[in-house]
Amino acid sequence: MLAAHVSARDYIGGFASSTPDEIGQLSKALAAGSSINDPGVSAGEGFPLRPESLESTMKNVTFEMDEIKLFKSIPKVPAANTVEEFNRILSYGRGGARRFNLGFMTEGDLPEEEDSSYQRATVLVKYLGVVGRVTHVMNTVRSAHGNVIAQETMNRTMDLLKNLENALFFGDSTLIPEQFDGLAKQITDGDGVSSNVVDLRGQPLTEERLNDMLLMIRQNYGRGTDAYFATGPFADLAKQVYDRQRFVIAPEPGVLGALVDKFQSQHGKINLHDHVFIQEGQDALAAGLGSTAKRPLAPTTPVATAAGSTGSQFTTDDAGTYIYRIVAGNRFGLSTPINTAGVAVTAGQEVTFTIADGGQGTTFYEIYRTAPGGAVGTALLLKRVARSGATQVFTDTNADIQGTSQGFVLQQNMASFSWAQLLPMTRIPLAAIDTSIRWAQVLYGAIKMYTPLKNVLVKNIGRVAGSL
Repeated sequence: MLAAHVSARDYIGGFASSTPDEIGQLSKALAAGSSINDPGVSAGEGFPLRPESLESTMKNVTFEMDEIKLFKSIPKVPAANTVEEFNRILSYGRGGARRFNLGFMTEGDLPEEEDSSYQRATVLVKYLGVVGRVTHVMNTVRSAHGNVIAQETMNRTMDLLKNLENALFFGDSTLIPEQFDGLAKQITDGDGVSSNVVDLRGQPLTEERLNDMLLMIRQNYGRGTDAYFATGPFADLAKQVYDRQRFVIAPEPGVLGALVDKFQSQHGKINLHDHVFIQEGQDALAAGLGSTAKRPLAPTTPVATAAGSTGSQFTTDDAGTYIYRIVAGNRFGLSTPINTAGVAVTAGQEVTFTIADGGQGTTFYEIYRTAPGGAVGTALLLKRVARSGATQVFTDTNADIQGTSQGFVLQQNMASFSWAQLLPMTRIPLAAIDTSIRWAQVLYGAIKMYTPLKNVLVKNIGRVAGSL
């Protein structure tokens, strides 16, 4: 006869009375575990039964489209040829706009004849491109994130836009002949006579300095509209109003802090933009960058010496021992760095050393420098210089300061500069030469800067004391 119920009496003895063999059998229960890699064949290991739990949404840890700020907003015009020309009118007559009152005459006299001054300017269209490739097998399998070719096309687009955005600011055909000249180069070159470059000598951005930059543009008959700075100096602008802020005028009730994205000067209001591609301090890559078969070989290690110079900008505060790192570059990549020995510098001196090209197509050098007494690994980018020969002398007068950044105050409209576009971004299928799908994404164009003096380049921008 079956028992009507189960009682505690049925568990008398419990596990305490189990034999060691019985307990061992219990330990063989299948466990899921938390291994990431397959441990292989192991009794009681449930890893082979666990399906992978992979989210279908790709998480982005790099920049997104909203960081492409200048190219999206720059005025665009069509280009009809690989050489684009335009004319500038430099003056209406011999007196200019600020000379004393010319043009008056006596009764019945013949007025003086005047001639306008014109200038023909030329820009060369340059070509950007990148190749994408996906194997036929990869395109066949079911991907967790949708169509692989579509995903890679978007990735190549973002990579191309990153290179374009950076070149809009810092492209320089003297460093890489295949590049177009960006804003920094064209503002520095100016109109061939003068240029608008402001040197902050390591000091931070302030309202007073911004007002002066807009005054420079106004004195050249322009009006600034937009300014672009590295993220750090952009943040420093907001710090200037923190001590003036009152809780009742905060952006929202109960919210402290101030968003500063515009600046009102005596010469108009401008939009302020931070930009992640304008860097405050770039270090040298120990392993170099790019294909070793195409990038330059490292230059020969030079010997740096210091001597007095009337053009020196080294002050007493700058005195100390510096180490320089030199990297060779071309359009394919960068060499591994080589380092000088430490060189002691005092106020009023300059540093010189001779760079010997290591070969394999060098077109420019990156010069890095430590802070006084700093270790070699702390060296930050000082400047880039074009290769001028098998050997060339580099002179550091401290005109450029490592760890600082550049910025731009611009009249960003069609009257000042534009992007001349010969071809918008285009995807070109490539021939199949193996079991993969290949394509090229290309874009052709250049910047036309009509009025360089209506724009300002700011160099050696420092940070507020105590900033990160």
